[in-house]
Amino acid sequence: MRRIKIPLPPVDERKKVIEDVDKDRRYAIDAAIVRIMKSRKVLGHQQLVLECVEQLGRMFKPDIKAIKKRIEDLITRDYLERDKENPNIFKYLA
Repeated sequence: MRRIKIPLPPVDERKKVIEDVDKDRRYAIDAAIVRIMKSRKVLGHQQLVLECVEQLGRMFKPDIKAIKKRIEDLITRDYLERDKENPNIFKYLA
């Protein structure tokens, strides 16, 4: 695999391109989190974030805040749940 730098388009299209990239990255983050949790079933927050960064580091440098938002979104969509005794531990549901 090779990395290719592509220059950003003119200012008019730049916002749309950035929004599209963010949207694609959200799907990639969701997929990575679900893959990790599907294999582990139960995992702590820090370990989940570290593994997610490790997996996604091949494609792009993920933002920790974005990963946290995606985890919360997956909790609301009933893919994950927090442990009742320790809120730093997540359980895979689906």
